Amino acid sequence: MSYTSDKLVSTLATRPNGWACRVLAYVLLLIVAFSNTRLGGAAWTSYAGVFVTACLATYMLPSNAPTSSARNRMLAVLGRLYSWPLRYQMTAAAAAFVAIEVLDSYAGGFKLGRIFNIYMAAVFTHALVFGLRSSLLMWLLATVTVYFAEIPPEFSFKLETIAGFADIFVFMYLGILSLASAYLLRISSILGDGLDERR
Repeated sequence: MSYTSDKLVSTLATRPNGWACRVLAYVLLLIVAFSNTRLGGAAWTSYAGVFVTACLATYMLPSNAPTSSARNRMLAVLGRLYSWPLRYQMTAAAAAFVAIEVLDSYAGGFKLGRIFNIYMAAVFTHALVFGLRSSLLMWLLATVTVYFAEIPPEFSFKLETIAGFADIFVFMYLGILSLASAYLLRISSILGDGLDERR
């Protein structure tokens, strides 16, 4: 191997590549969007949502130390939110789920792919803002909520088909991808000194 390759391999175990983490995070978001279009979500809204989400996440968690006062204030807010007690973080998650279900009811019921997209956005945002401490619990709570309120028959824990069982596992899988994407963005920001690791 060349000197450059040797140097790269020797540092992989000590300091991960922040840009690699960021690119992987974007790829995971695209996988979530593509998967949800297969479940009935509108393709253009899925990909537009991913684009907007990636832009906002990149702005919120820069890859290097921010110089603008607006970004520094935003990072200060993120730091305060990250230090919230777990019960407040989970209350925020529950409130988001209630809002999603009210929106779903008001709209007359979204297709499964679209409602999955909305829940994925909530899981991603929660992990982006609050980190890994409560996002795993939030992901489990989201899974139970979708199982009860969205998988037919709705508002029941009864499963009538194998397809419903498969939908639950697909949701859990996509939720983990969304969570991992947000966490990779946090890691890349920490590695680039854009975010204090204590946040």
